[in-house]
Amino acid sequence: MGGSRKERVAEAIRAAAADYLIKNLANSTPGFVTVSHVKMAPDLRLATIYCSIFGNEEAVSSSFKTLQNHLGRIRYHVGQEVPMKYVPEIRLFLDDTLNQADKVNGLLRDLE
Repeated sequence: MGGSRKERVAEAIRAAAADYLIKNLANSTPGFVTVSHVKMAPDLRLATIYCSIFGNEEAVSSSFKTLQNHLGRIRYHVGQEVPMKYVPEIRLFLDDTLNQADKVNGLLRDLE
């Protein structure tokens, strides 16, 4: 089994958060939302979840607000799916890598 415990827990939390999004928020967000990665604190008490949201600025803002409103339910779902002594506090951050890559691709197309 590869990776440290912190990496395995981060991957399990990423999968549980993504599962929650699919089951509960698939039709509630105007943007296309994915859980790109999770970073864990060394003591495993804090999980920082990075979400990629693809869409225009209004869709991104609306989708992120919806995610923030569901933060407690996401944490509860993680607690149900990932067997740990303590359910970590969860923080959400917007990962805008997809939008930046789209902008770079647009610039490259314009150069041609």
